[in-house]
Amino acid sequence: MLEYTRPGTTITLAEGLREYYASRDHLVTGRGMSEAAREFFRCHDAAHVVFGCSTDLTDEGIVKIWSFFGTTGGLGLMAGYRLPESQEIYETLGWGAIVSTAARMLRLVPLTLWRCCRMADRWPWSQFDQHLDTPLVDIRRLYGIRVVA
Repeated sequence: MLEYTRPGTTITLAEGLREYYASRDHLVTGRGMSEAAREFFRCHDAAHVVFGCSTDLTDEGIVKIWSFFGTTGGLGLMAGYRLPESQEIYETLGWGAIVSTAARMLRLVPLTLWRCCRMADRWPWSQFDQHLDTPLVDIRRLYGIRVVA
């Protein structure tokens, strides 16, 4: 289990981001991406860490729910998921993986939505640099984030 996915972890957001990037060597890193895609993925990656989501397909779905309803980005983030760089990622997914993930998410989507509604404040989608040196446990306490395990 990755440390940043643990609900009570004391590592900082910056440390969590380093762990997140180190955990997957195939993650898009920005080379050859549009400026819009670089900014979108920077914020998306921070959401993965703050909300304790790995990069497995189920957690990818859950981080979208968190992003739409638990951040200041809201439904406007749909534009980021429509970027060509995002579409390239979707094209690598097989139908079998999508169907099995959708089945697993039937329980997790309502739970995540409930936890979004219970947050003290929405996570700042793009203005989070002031939190880079803050332990994740403190960020989660401040915003009322309860990791969906």
